[in-house]
Amino acid sequence: MSMLLTVLLLTGCGTAGEQGQDTEPDMAQTAMTVDGEAVSLREWNFYVRMNQMQWEKDELETYGDDMWSLELDEDGTTLADSLKADVRDLICRTHLSARRAEEYGVELSGEELEQVKERARDFMGAYHQALLEYAGADEDFVYEQLCLTELSLAVEEAAAAEYEPQIPEEDYHREGICYVLVSTTGLRDGEGNLTPFTEEEVEERTDLAFSICETARETGDLKSAAEDAGMTPIVSSMGASNEGDGQEPLMLDAARELAVGEISDPIETEEGWFVVQHTSGYDEESSEYWKDYLTELARQEYLDGVLAGWMDEAVIQEYPEVMDQVNVKIVLKELL
Repeated sequence: MSMLLTVLLLTGCGTAGEQGQDTEPDMAQTAMTVDGEAVSLREWNFYVRMNQMQWEKDELETYGDDMWSLELDEDGTTLADSLKADVRDLICRTHLSARRAEEYGVELSGEELEQVKERARDFMGAYHQALLEYAGADEDFVYEQLCLTELSLAVEEAAAAEYEPQIPEEDYHREGICYVLVSTTGLRDGEGNLTPFTEEEVEERTDLAFSICETARETGDLKSAAEDAGMTPIVSSMGASNEGDGQEPLMLDAARELAVGEISDPIETEEGWFVVQHTSGYDEESSEYWKDYLTELARQEYLDGVLAGWMDEAVIQEYPEVMDQVNVKIVLKELL
């Protein structure tokens, strides 16, 4: 990489001068206003670059070095356009939330501000210097942005907390189950590579599942029967439906057909054989967990509506000639 190209990359963006030479832009320029509050080019550049870094971390292996020119729809919207749209919404949300701090009686305590200072120092030490320069980050600026973010999050937490959803008991009622899976797919090594079982091994493991079921029915205790057979039983719970549960649906369906104490026949799935016991008609700990979980989901949905309302009501003025100075064309590894 030439020295000139390196300099251009590290400035983050540039404008063409009269002689065709690139000059470093004025980062104090206003990139947008949010209800009259100015967002500088520096802040816009910072958020674009740091989010660009995260997107590349997640997607570069999938999309390759030309990822930012990838067109996502028939209108020619690129991945770079999508990134900028997300960052624009993030900045607006942050400013709209933070400016309501007084309304919600929120402020950062001295202790919290000290913690933010420490996080700013940690931030500066966590990234390559070239990336920090590209993002226009120094410790004071990062501290300022982290304070704004923390204040906005505190406001959003206060806004969500004022909503107390009424969750029907049947939505969070959980009953106890215990199950064991006797896999018939194979064994995975430390790197996740699967070595499939042979036909003979699959037959042996099928016999094992039926043997565990028979022993469990004799003793009335699936957990002990599975452990005695060298398997690892899972003590869990089930709700009235499979929605959002994350456990094997066929196993859950079978468990609901059982009376408390009963043990299912072996259930064949793509993973192998499940055997399940319905252990109790009410699991207090799991029910409380699900009530809290569903309450938080409802509060988040409520908060999303509040934030959407703030965005709809806001007067947002963008200055494309300033914002477009932040180009997303190369992947950040070119800096390092």
